[in-house]
Amino acid sequence: MKTFLLLATLILAGSIGEVLSTKGMKEVGDVSFRWRALISSIARAIRNRYLIAGVCFMAVSFFSFLGLLSYADLSFVLPMTAVSYVVSTLGARFFLREQITSERWLGTILVAAGVALVSLPRVLEEAVSVSTIRYGHRLFEALSPSNSALPANGPVIVWLVFGGRLMLLICVIAAIVYYGIALWAGWLWFRDRRRQRALGLAYTPPVTILIPVRGADPGAYENFASFCWQDYPGYQIIFGARDEDDPAVAVIRQLKTDFPDRHLELVISPVEIGYNAKVSNLQNMFAQAAHDLLIIVDSDIRVGPDYLRRVVAPMQAARVGMVTCLYRGAGAPSWAALLENIGISSTFASEVVTARALEGIKFALGSTILTRRELLERIGGFRAVADYLADDFLLGNFMAAAGYQVILSDYVVEHISGPDTLASMLRHQLRWGRSTRISRPKGYAGLILTYGTATALMSLVALQFSGFGWALLGVTLAVRLLVAWVLGVIGLGDRMLARYLWLVPLRDLIGFGIWMASFVGDKIQWRGTTFQVLPGGKIKPVGES
Repeated sequence: MKTFLLLATLILAGSIGEVLSTKGMKEVGDVSFRWRALISSIARAIRNRYLIAGVCFMAVSFFSFLGLLSYADLSFVLPMTAVSYVVSTLGARFFLREQITSERWLGTILVAAGVALVSLPRVLEEAVSVSTIRYGHRLFEALSPSNSALPANGPVIVWLVFGGRLMLLICVIAAIVYYGIALWAGWLWFRDRRRQRALGLAYTPPVTILIPVRGADPGAYENFASFCWQDYPGYQIIFGARDEDDPAVAVIRQLKTDFPDRHLELVISPVEIGYNAKVSNLQNMFAQAAHDLLIIVDSDIRVGPDYLRRVVAPMQAARVGMVTCLYRGAGAPSWAALLENIGISSTFASEVVTARALEGIKFALGSTILTRRELLERIGGFRAVADYLADDFLLGNFMAAAGYQVILSDYVVEHISGPDTLASMLRHQLRWGRSTRISRPKGYAGLILTYGTATALMSLVALQFSGFGWALLGVTLAVRLLVAWVLGVIGLGDRMLARYLWLVPLRDLIGFGIWMASFVGDKIQWRGTTFQVLPGGKIKPVGES
């Protein structure tokens, strides 16, 4: 095991050092060997943070290499270091933003295949140790109806145990790598938030805000009033309900009385254009929109007075077609609501910023969707998503597919939690899990590589609570909590998460259980109706052809 820990350190530290050194030297610029220019280049180099960090990582890699050579064969160590080609190529693509040709990718894959061919015998020799075989014997005896001796096929059990351990170890390492990518993605988001704020708040074209309602959410009046207190010169707010008896209607009428100087409208219409009632509501409101810029907001969202100015600012760029916002949970009245809010800030935020860093934002969030009337109609309008559960996701996806940028705003809104029970929270999470799994099966299955807390605990059990198992769990939890703190507490400003950070592992285990449960069945409960989720993400009421 010592061999592989040193190899991992050698490869990762070396690759990170190479990538950081490249970044640093690009900032230093061309190096001339004329003595005055050379001295100037050296002076810039020793002050460059990327180059200094790169040299430190490469030093760690070098001493790991020396440590390996003290007892391992050079013919084994040297081929294994070629794995750094793979890691360095990934770093060049996603950190340095280099364009990697298909020929380079193919060469990288061939290098990885060659490494596997050379190292596989040694890997198996290290992995199938005496303790593994002994554990395989105990496992067989525990499952066998009698205490008979290990039969001829006993080695099969040993290999199954080894394979299971190896798969768990891969999942844990992948999760740690994912957490590292999430931290890097968070740093990119922090940097770009500062750039967004540099745009200023002077861009204030007229805006129409569309807020569909169904029932009165907790704190509904305060939620709606927060949009009436905007420091913005001219905007319209349209509320939409399906019938006059909706409890939210009375709240909206009171709001119109309390804010007579605001352009508030209420549209009540039962007309449906699809199975998604929220989208039908938006379509009914759309005809009353007075302005070109449209903002769609969920009814449980609360904002500050600078919300409109900051969200609208990125729309100054011609290629920006949509702006969306991250959100944090607030006002949790129950433990179930608190756990859901912890998931929003500690897990969902990292998924969003990681997707942003790796492939750009190709979706939108229901907390805020800002676009132009013309662009909305160009991607098919609300009718294009009327039969889908994930209407907000698809609006952003269609906009990105049309060639326009979807921007993640620097502004973070608040999602005001309802009095959820544990059962209702689990149903809500399972609904989204099943919908996502059916809509995007490959990506959803790959989420196993992000559940580090669960796979590290399973590895601890599989490794018989060994010291290595505890160390693996400790490293995983440390990096996981660091991600939650950096992105949730610092990035989203979630003070509640700072207080209940210790609940993040529990929330991770609940999320892992929901992920597994979502692979069974295709039915969801939504707004009192049972729907079937069809391949591609469309929904239809159960029993309807």
